[in-house]
Amino acid sequence: MIVSRIAFPALGLATLIVGWPLAHRWVPPNRWYGLRVPATFADPRIWYEANAVCGDDLVRLGAVLLVVALGLQFLRGLPELGYVTICLAVLVVGSLRATIRGVKIARKLQRQQNPNGSRSTGSNGRASP
Repeated sequence: MIVSRIAFPALGLATLIVGWPLAHRWVPPNRWYGLRVPATFADPRIWYEANAVCGDDLVRLGAVLLVVALGLQFLRGLPELGYVTICLAVLVVGSLRATIRGVKIARKLQRQQNPNGSRSTGSNGRASP
C-alpha cells in the first residue's frame, strides 16, 4: 500500500529532525521535549548530556530508517507485510536503543554526582528526584 511507502520515510525524516536539536544540546530542560526522567530533571548538566546521547541516536535512527524505507521500495517482490515488518523493526529497535542508552547515561551521571546514593534535599526538606 502506498501509505506505508510514504509513512516510513516520513517517520525516518521526522525522527532525524526531532533528534538533531537534542544532539546539538540546543533544547533546555522542559516538560515536553527530550528525555524526561528524574535524573535529567535533577541537573541541567545531566539533561544536556543524556539528551545529546539520545538525540544522536535518534538522528542515526532517522537516517537508517529513511535509507531502509526508501531502499526496500526497490526490492521487487517484497510483500507489503514484509516492508512494514522490516521498517517497524528498525523503528522499534532503534527507539528502544536510544531510550535505554539515554536513561543509562542519565543514571550513571547522577550516580557520579551523588556517589553515596543519597538524594539531595531541596529547601523544603523534601528529596529531589
